[in-house]
Amino acid sequence: MSIPPPPDEAADRCPSCGGPLRSMGVEEFRVGGTSGGWKLLFGEWAELGEDKLPFEVLACGQCRRVEFRVPVSG
Repeated sequence: MSIPPPPDEAADRCPSCGGPLRSMGVEEFRVGGTSGGWKLLFGEWAELGEDKLPFEVLACGQCRRVEFRVPVSG
């Protein structure tokens, strides 16, 4: 499956208010691993199953809505 390229930045509009979306950069979000009691017992070892997913963060300056997008790999 191929991901289509993102539209032109000038065409990026907020789905709520229609204001312009501004890129805040790419952030990595942690997913997986364990929590709760296992984290208490195993400490840092419990995080071996974790992975990081990169997302481009877009924010609307008018209504402050935040959107996530798969970043263009390059």
